[in-house]
Amino acid sequence: MTPVTPMTRLAPMTRRASRARRRSPCDRRGEEGATLVEFAIVAPIAFMLILGIIAGCYLAFQNSALHDGATAGARGASIETSLVVLGPTNAAWPAGSTTGKFCESGLPVPIEKTVAGNAPLLKVNPAPLCATSGTATQLTQTPAVAGDVNITVSCGGSCAAPTSTTVALAFTTKGIAEPLGITFNMAATSRVAVLSP
Repeated sequence: MTPVTPMTRLAPMTRRASRARRRSPCDRRGEEGATLVEFAIVAPIAFMLILGIIAGCYLAFQNSALHDGATAGARGASIETSLVVLGPTNAAWPAGSTTGKFCESGLPVPIEKTVAGNAPLLKVNPAPLCATSGTATQLTQTPAVAGDVNITVSCGGSCAAPTSTTVALAFTTKGIAEPLGITFNMAATSRVAVLSP
């Protein structure tokens, strides 16, 4: 009979431990399958989060461009000596514009071009800003174009000799990612006092 020593008692445990360390290929495939399942659960959430951040940044950038355009448009309107003249008298207005309307003079630069230059990301309605009478206090674009930035100019006093100009921009856009594919209405307003020369 063999004497029982601490080493002989550990021998069966050591054999079991070494068997436990050796794993079969089936065990490894099971771990790979678990990894794929975890990825399938986490990946859509991660991708939606990334797309949501990109879409939100795009909308914030459009909103910032809209505010920049309103500020520049109000400044541009405040330096025009007279905002309105009778009928289209400069080359900036499209051919076939109706005469007899009081429209923006466009000197030195039309307000819609000033807004477009300072909001390059956005498509601005190219229609001239006009009113129906010479004592107009508000100029609007006709027709308003859906999906474009539409401009409204309000004058303190008369637009023929304004004391202040307020440019309001309205814009409707859609989100770029499917969860944020809803319609967003954006608006920006800027008011500038007209300084007499």
